[in-house]
Amino acid sequence: MSHEEDIQRFDQDHPWPHDDGVTSLFKFSSVNRDKISRLEQLFCEGKLYHSTPDQFNDPFECKPHFNWPKDPKKVAEIRKYLTQILRRNGISWKEAKRLVANSMRRPGFIHESIYTSAEHSFNRARICSFTTSNKNLLFWAHYANSHKGFCVEYDAKILPISYSFKVKYVDEYPEIEYPAPDDKRALSPALMKSTAWSYEEEYRSIFIPGAERQAKHDGSSLILNGSEMKNIYFGAKMTDDDKALIEDLVNKGPFTAKLWESNLSRTSFEIEFSPYKPVIS
Repeated sequence: MSHEEDIQRFDQDHPWPHDDGVTSLFKFSSVNRDKISRLEQLFCEGKLYHSTPDQFNDPFECKPHFNWPKDPKKVAEIRKYLTQILRRNGISWKEAKRLVANSMRRPGFIHESIYTSAEHSFNRARICSFTTSNKNLLFWAHYANSHKGFCVEYDAKILPISYSFKVKYVDEYPEIEYPAPDDKRALSPALMKSTAWSYEEEYRSIFIPGAERQAKHDGSSLILNGSEMKNIYFGAKMTDDDKALIEDLVNKGPFTAKLWESNLSRTSFEIEFSPYKPVIS
């Protein structure tokens, strides 16, 4: 497959929201009074926190496997790449070739080294997950503390939210490509999950601290410009105090998001929304 065809396949597997007809992305959260700073960073400072893979609830996150290639051309490519790495670290060409040749006689050693290196790289990735609906009952239960939390609607047409990638759900365990492509294709293992998670309809915003050509961030959070947040939906069991807290924080920040109440339908298993009306004491 050519480089252009490979890029095209990636774009088909992991389209941006606009290319998939998605105009809004939603993120569900709980209200933790012991971590008010995280809410302040989001609503007051416009900092969207991105987790590391070890903070996710799926233990298979960003842990692709590596198979030693059978194609001699691919083996030769790996040999050349490893030699270049040693050269960049100040080792002479002759010595680099000798070290790589000795290592190649122990493919198990190279295999494990490549896997460990890739795992370290993916563990550095910062990821924020979104979904395509604010009415998903499982999301309200799992990620919004049994409807006691809230859901934020982001404009998927505006940067940097518009650069979120769609997750592909597969039965095959993701595999490392080595050497990794020097473009967005290198993110593929972080954008593949088991079909068991397909109900989440997930999109992911990803950045890697220290890498080039990325949206503005502070190492753990993506910096928003103030126009991305469209609506905030309060959970059906959210306390009045927590609603007032979010309202106060939003009023202090750069966003002009509308606030909504969530109500349980009396005739179906659905969530209904109405404009938020503060409780006046």
